[in-house]
Amino acid sequence: MDWAQFVVQWLHVLAAILWFGAALYTASILIPAISSLPLPRQREIGERIGRQAFRVLRPAASAVIILGILRGTVFGPIKSLEVLGSTYGITWLVALVFAIVTFFWAESQIAPALARMNAIPEADALGPDGTPTPELAAAVSRVKLVTVLELGLFLVIFTCMILMRFGL
Repeated sequence: MDWAQFVVQWLHVLAAILWFGAALYTASILIPAISSLPLPRQREIGERIGRQAFRVLRPAASAVIILGILRGTVFGPIKSLEVLGSTYGITWLVALVFAIVTFFWAESQIAPALARMNAIPEADALGPDGTPTPELAAAVSRVKLVTVLELGLFLVIFTCMILMRFGL
């Protein structure tokens, strides 16, 4: 058994579970759960979770990409440019590109959308009846859209991982 390959694969999968799992958990459990709380409490919880998430997920995402490159090249079949033309090589390359795009999507779209949403002063976020103002509703819709698009990017990567497992 090649222990270096085992360690690289193990860390790659662990980091990927953390990165993709965090996105799934946030979209399907965390956000729906805190959405019913009063706005000040949502912002307090969201800010704390957001700071921790970026401290953990940036390195995890970077590790997924770097270890994926190592797993495909140094410890995998991609030893030449010709191999990139094979079915496996194309699938690997698609997964790599989508992983990089997903990383930069979070940095360039999700983080700024969250910051814009949270920058709306509380007095301007809720109407007199306690419902979200059009400004807050639009900001929340933008966050939901960019998050759903991120999940779509993850599904492409996940599909590529399954295809590569079967040599495709």
